[in-house]
Amino acid sequence: MHLIILTSTKSRSGGARQALYLAQGMAARGHTVHFFTREGSRVKDIAQNCGQVHSLDEAGSWRASIEAVMPAKGEPCVVHAFHNAAVKRVAWWGLFWKKRAVIAAHRGVLYRPGNPLPYWSPGIDCFLVNSEACARVLRGVGLPRRKARVAPNAVPDERLVPAGPPGEVRRTLGIGEKDLVFGAVVNNSPVKGVESLARAFARAFPARPGQPRGVLPRPEPPLARLLLVGCNRELWSDLLRELGIAGRVHIVPYTEDVAGHLAAMDVFVFSSLAKPAQESMPNTLLEALRMGLPAIGSRVAAVPEILENCGLLYPPGDVEALCAALLRMAEDPALRKEMAAAALREGDRYRPEVRLDLVESIYTELLRGKGLLP
Repeated sequence: MHLIILTSTKSRSGGARQALYLAQGMAARGHTVHFFTREGSRVKDIAQNCGQVHSLDEAGSWRASIEAVMPAKGEPCVVHAFHNAAVKRVAWWGLFWKKRAVIAAHRGVLYRPGNPLPYWSPGIDCFLVNSEACARVLRGVGLPRRKARVAPNAVPDERLVPAGPPGEVRRTLGIGEKDLVFGAVVNNSPVKGVESLARAFARAFPARPGQPRGVLPRPEPPLARLLLVGCNRELWSDLLRELGIAGRVHIVPYTEDVAGHLAAMDVFVFSSLAKPAQESMPNTLLEALRMGLPAIGSRVAAVPEILENCGLLYPPGDVEALCAALLRMAEDPALRKEMAAAALREGDRYRPEVRLDLVESIYTELLRGKGLLP
């Protein structure tokens, strides 16, 4: 099969990673893959083993660049677009490629699209969405039910391997072996819910009587800790001091060693808020499940679908409810153990082989439907 996968973002967002993971997986299965990213894209720095990598420049020559790697007419071809600018373009170009290729588009965010035209275009044969929640949004703007196919995100096995030896992150951060670590992979955007998580943590685990605010109590393990990966400590230091938890909150800036920091956690917390909910099926939550972490998640996007059988859910932004969930996890080791086992079972749904089998079957079905495969 001849595949052209393109992403129009310059970031290493979850969608960009999913485009890359798909290209890598399909290349490993022996398909011919051309992976297109924007000039200056940060995902290009980690784009290995994904077929031939090409740049989309800023000069309006995207279509010519893609057509240059299409096979001869009559040979089966799939063009799969990720992110808004790429989807808009293939919605138009697909009208001219109908006899040459199947055109697929990816949608992995929950906000209602402001421009419904790409979703109505006959130039796109199929929208692959990563959750039922996302499918409902697109059906709400008029996407025919038959054109929305759910293919959940996947996490490659290499993302689950820590960069260092077991326990290294805890030792580096000064976290004790018996300390109970709640953790999140976030950024500085208010939508990630860092403030509500910090307030809930402070309410659940206040400074002990007689202990100066923010000073580490020793030697009284276990001690509840909060590990935030991916944000800037300076932006949150005033709030942490105000709450009296500065000494028990560890903030690590952006790192590719997400697995090493997940391995340092006892419970994963996904604290995103409802508006605007940019993500549909967050990669970091899937990574946590695949590593066997019990999880707490806000009821946004596809999180209820993901954690239905393996986590605790709470209303987004509800500090009291999140506090109660933190305490429940802290006070019930048996529950943590039960949910850790459930997380591993549910995590199997997000293995690369599962997604690749499904997407490959969708491609094949679409190609046969257009007479491009026997």
